[in-house]
Amino acid sequence: MTTVLNTADAARSDDQAGLTAILRGQIDALDEAIIALVAERAQVSRRIQTARMSAGGTRVELGRERVVLGAYRDGLGADGPQLADSVLRVCRGSK
Repeated sequence: MTTVLNTADAARSDDQAGLTAILRGQIDALDEAIIALVAERAQVSRRIQTARMSAGGTRVELGRERVVLGAYRDGLGADGPQLADSVLRVCRGSK
């Protein structure tokens, strides 16, 4: 079966494609910003880990991680802790 688009339908389709491209560009820019922020967070986290270990503490502080998980849950809902866990894993780095 062949569908024939009239001029109004074609214009609407073009408008939607243009809007989709614009919105995808915004998503790409947001992803770039998120990546940069996580990388910066990882650098700061490594500095904290180094300072804590130099003072005789542990590299990872589980109480602090629980606070972070809670903040992500409060800010993003039920899926927030999954994202927080991924961010924390990136920021822990290697031993």
